[in-house]
Amino acid sequence: MLDTEKMRALREKLGLTQEQAAHRAGLPGRARWNDIENGRHANITLQTLDAIAKALGVHSAELLKKR
Repeated sequence: MLDTEKMRALREKLGLTQEQAAHRAGLPGRARWNDIENGRHANITLQTLDAIAKALGVHSAELLKKR
């Protein structure tokens, strides 16, 4: 499961708006990023996870919650 709190913290640490982060990840606009970051879109593809991780400068595994 995606660690949305970490996703938000990393984005904020980089000083990125949701719009800027979405653009870096190649997502279609801020609304999609917002839905993912706020847990309203729980099922994302590995491709999307990788794109988000790349936009935030981390490995995709770092965005997954640890059990």
